[in-house]
Amino acid sequence: MKSSDASTEIRVAIHGEWVPPQLADVLALQRAEEPETAATLVGWTATASMQELPGNRFDLALSTAAWQWPGWECEPLWHDTLAVAVAKRSHLLAYGEVPCCEVLKQPLICAQSTTDEPWRAVAQRVFSDQLQRCEQLVDTFDVAMTLVAAGYGIAIAPAARLAGYLCHGVAARPLAGAPAIVMAYLLRPCMSLNGPQERFIQRARSIS
Repeated sequence: MKSSDASTEIRVAIHGEWVPPQLADVLALQRAEEPETAATLVGWTATASMQELPGNRFDLALSTAAWQWPGWECEPLWHDTLAVAVAKRSHLLAYGEVPCCEVLKQPLICAQSTTDEPWRAVAQRVFSDQLQRCEQLVDTFDVAMTLVAAGYGIAIAPAARLAGYLCHGVAARPLAGAPAIVMAYLLRPCMSLNGPQERFIQRARSIS
C-alpha cells in the first residue's frame, strides 16, 4: 500500500495473526482522500512480554490485545459481538441466537493463538468460566475452523473473525446474551502527531 509519488509515509504495524477487515476500508479512504501520503503496513514481531517500546520502527499500531507502553495511548477502535462457529449441517443452525447452555453440550475447539486476546476473557465470563472443561486446544485459528467445518466441534469467536470462513464449510450464529467486545485497539504515541497521522486516525475512527 505504498505509492511511489508519496512525500509522507505513515507506518502502521499490525500485531496478531488476524487483520481486522476495517483496515482495508481505512487504507482505501487514505488512498482516495490523501494519495500523497502513503500508508505502509509494517511487520511487528512479538516479544515475550510485549512491553518493549517500539522505538521508531512504526508510527501507529493495531492490535487485538490492549498493550500498555509508557508514552503510548491504547484506544479501543473497532467493536464486534461473539458468535458460534458450527458446521453447515449443524443442528445449532435452528437457533437464531445460540443459547449458552447449548454451547456447553458441544465439543468446543479453541485456538492457542487466540488465548491472550481480550475477547476470550469476555467469553469465559459469559459462561461463568465453564468453557475450559469442554475445550480442545489446537495451535491456530485456521486449524480450529477446519475441525469445525468437518463437524468435530464448534468454536466461539468474534463474528468478524468468522466471516472469512463462511465459504469454507463454516456457518455462524450469534451467541445469545453476549456483550459487545473490542476487536482491535489503536496504539499511538502520547506526543502530538503530525497532520497526516492525525487524519489517518480520524479515518480509522470513522469506520465501524
